[in-house]
Amino acid sequence: MPLNLFIIGPSGCGKTTQAKMVAEKYGLHHFSMGQLLRDEIASGSGYGLEAKSYVDQGVWAPDDLIFDILIGKLKTLNYENFIIDGFPRVLNQGRIIEFYLRKNHEPVSLLIHLNVTFQEIQDRRAKMGDEFQDKARTDNTPQDIANRQKSYEETIGPIKEYFKKHDKLFEVDGNRPVEPIFMDICQAIDKLK
Repeated sequence: MPLNLFIIGPSGCGKTTQAKMVAEKYGLHHFSMGQLLRDEIASGSGYGLEAKSYVDQGVWAPDDLIFDILIGKLKTLNYENFIIDGFPRVLNQGRIIEFYLRKNHEPVSLLIHLNVTFQEIQDRRAKMGDEFQDKARTDNTPQDIANRQKSYEETIGPIKEYFKKHDKLFEVDGNRPVEPIFMDICQAIDKLK
């Protein structure tokens, strides 16, 4: 049975770290929605130029742009065996991706939500200092980070409700070290098989 996973959480919560570990353990393709956008921007493509105007403001790119980029990647995998971090960001994206996968006879296996407090994220950033800063990001000012947190808090509730109602939500306490979080996520994935 294919594993089609999504992992979300506030900016700086460690979702990319967890997604990479999950991808390695289960042999999945890993996509970071933020990195896909940054790659498009770096390539100077039409999608990239459009995305840059949003990323530079610390706001999310519109759904149609996100889907154009994401669906192109998923198509190369026959829409199966992947983990995407940082997506869906809003309820509409969750509904559309579920519909799109179903249309291609694939399920949404699980939406993993890393529950991390804003204070924990700030503490981690302070502890890591410059090491943590992703030099490829143009949106890492304190104001940009606060904007992303605010956007996240405004949109996360409906996404969680929707996937919970469909029995596809796994919430994990992300205010802990990497390993115990990873073990909890693996236990949830193993129950799907």
